[in-house]
Amino acid sequence: MNWAVGIRSLAVSFPSVIRTNDYWCKKFPELIQQEKPRTARLSRSRVSTFSKNDLDIWSQEVAPYLNDPFRGNVERRVLGEGESSLTLEYRAAKDALHTAKLSPQKVELMIVASLFPKQIGLGNACYLAQKLELQCPAWNLESSCSSALVALHNAHALVQTGAYSNVLVVVSHIGSNTVDEEDTLSWSMGDAAGAFIVGLLKPNQGILSTKIINTAATCGAYLYELTTDTQGNPRIRTRTGENASMLAETAVNFVQTCCKDAIATAGVTLEQIDFFAFNTPTAWYASVCTQALGIDPERTINLYPQYANIGPVIPIANLYHAVLAGKIRENDLVLVYTNGAASTAAATVMRWGDVTLGTPPASPISVTQQQQKEHQKQKSSFLGKINGLSKAKLLMQEPEERQRIVEAYLLEWLSHTLQIPLAQLHPEQLLNSYLDSLIALMLKSQIESDLEVRVPMEKFFGEQNIVQLAELLLNQLVLANLIASESVCVDDSHQEQKREKLSF
Repeated sequence: MNWAVGIRSLAVSFPSVIRTNDYWCKKFPELIQQEKPRTARLSRSRVSTFSKNDLDIWSQEVAPYLNDPFRGNVERRVLGEGESSLTLEYRAAKDALHTAKLSPQKVELMIVASLFPKQIGLGNACYLAQKLELQCPAWNLESSCSSALVALHNAHALVQTGAYSNVLVVVSHIGSNTVDEEDTLSWSMGDAAGAFIVGLLKPNQGILSTKIINTAATCGAYLYELTTDTQGNPRIRTRTGENASMLAETAVNFVQTCCKDAIATAGVTLEQIDFFAFNTPTAWYASVCTQALGIDPERTINLYPQYANIGPVIPIANLYHAVLAGKIRENDLVLVYTNGAASTAAATVMRWGDVTLGTPPASPISVTQQQQKEHQKQKSSFLGKINGLSKAKLLMQEPEERQRIVEAYLLEWLSHTLQIPLAQLHPEQLLNSYLDSLIALMLKSQIESDLEVRVPMEKFFGEQNIVQLAELLLNQLVLANLIASESVCVDDSHQEQKREKLSF
């Protein structure tokens, strides 16, 4: 069977409290006063196996946010009094059913993805089925931030086979309750729920293809611990893990792999896609995706300043607002991409149907289109090149001059990136007083691109300073040059062979 199956209705549900950056400025001013907010350190021992170009894209898109202690966060919706993941899910589900003109008694299956529900260990599927008074099967499904697309993939397959004629999918993310407010990770966490109905559409509409891969390379990017709140109730606490760098290092590879395979299977091209709904767990992630695929940013949407990271609800909110804004119309080709840490990355190509929308959420209180335009101007003016040092140029200098040149190169990069006057930077100062995870990743990428040497991540932290890092870079550079130059040709029975005289 090849029935036209896809999304029939969309609804989103957000909590009542809109928390702006002023909340932390007033409650934790000492966090804001720090020169750069500290996130978890990158992995100290792993050697990157990913392309320099991949990290270049990530670093370029991160750059405009480095001087903002909130890293592009403006608002986030968080649970208020009497609200929970279940209340948000119930509201979204009722709205999706109402706008689809489908009664709860007509629902044949419900799939629920509750990321960080109130209770520990179980999702909300049965609780929500009870609240909606459903008579159908209801089960939990979880694939981190890709849960919505994985649930859509499952629902599509089940309707295609004729097992069910309609499926209600409900997804929620309660991030605010899983992080400590004094952890800067809390600045990026928002709460939300979304729901959609999957069923039969008009011919040639609906899901055309889906590509899903595992994201095992990002295992350990986040850590989850069981703790208790102030009332003694158990809860999950989220922290940034030691493998957080892999979220950046794999971002380009994952979006290219999923999107290009999904497009090829659908029999269309990137140019034919009318709208892209990308993952937006950070302010710059949508830009990373547009750069990775080489598409016009006008063909996507970025709701991060308005909602922050709302996990698996991201694709539902992006699609909802894109339709609301007129960016998606019936019969448009739409590509949706999501990426979940330590779970899956997924891309789905669909031809949009006559999708009905639920009630619009409350408007933001401080995010404006003018702010977005000003950010784009800032981004354009920020991105520039520093002194253009290269491996070839450095090796042309006298050996006694190289140390000074590399130190100056590192100091200039830090001054340019952190917007700190050179006079305030000192070669003997420990690197970790200047670097957080994002800046360290950018510096690593810049060095490997300019000087063509690998730098272990642990060399950016600990007791390392700029002088010592410069010495390390020169030693690696000279050693690599010796290995390349001292390969000699010897004649053995009239056959030329290369023999490497110096080895590790």
